[in-house]
Amino acid sequence: MKEATADAILAAAAAVFARDGLHAAKMESIAEQAGVSVGTLYNHFTDRAALLDALRVKRRQVMLERLDAAQAPVAKRPAREQLRAFVTAVFAHAAEQDAFVRTLVQLPEDPARKSRMMAELHRRLTVIIDRGIKDGDIRAEGRAFYPALLLGMVRGALDSLREDAAASLPAAAWAEEILRVFLKGIEVE
Repeated sequence: MKEATADAILAAAAAVFARDGLHAAKMESIAEQAGVSVGTLYNHFTDRAALLDALRVKRRQVMLERLDAAQAPVAKRPAREQLRAFVTAVFAHAAEQDAFVRTLVQLPEDPARKSRMMAELHRRLTVIIDRGIKDGDIRAEGRAFYPALLLGMVRGALDSLREDAAASLPAAAWAEEILRVFLKGIEVE
């Protein structure tokens, strides 16, 4: 029951922050949206900062679960297919969470939080890259750079999409183009 209430509050917080903006959103509005009293909200989250931290942790968990779910059906497939599943899942997640992500970028950068997420993404990509090298599909000489290069390409595209809501290409097209360019550089010919 307690976990369900916390999840309802987190879902309401994401919606209210996206709708009203990070600084204009009121805790009372979040409680109302969640269907709980303000006291109940504060029983679960001591303040706005705690609520935002919990929301970011939950969103990170959801993204990593989505990546893992996308990888499961292609786990035994070639690295190219695993990378496609990875990049497509990241773009799909970003598209679904776009309003909330726009809210989060209003917060000061937290290098520790960002590095945890990037470390998880990097770790997952390293597993895929290593498998591709082992299978002879990916060149080994740039192995140390490949995860960071792909993540940089993805992040740059997501930043561009966020800045230009009327971008000429949909997110799925960005994902395909990034993957095409990335693989052109790392695959064995």
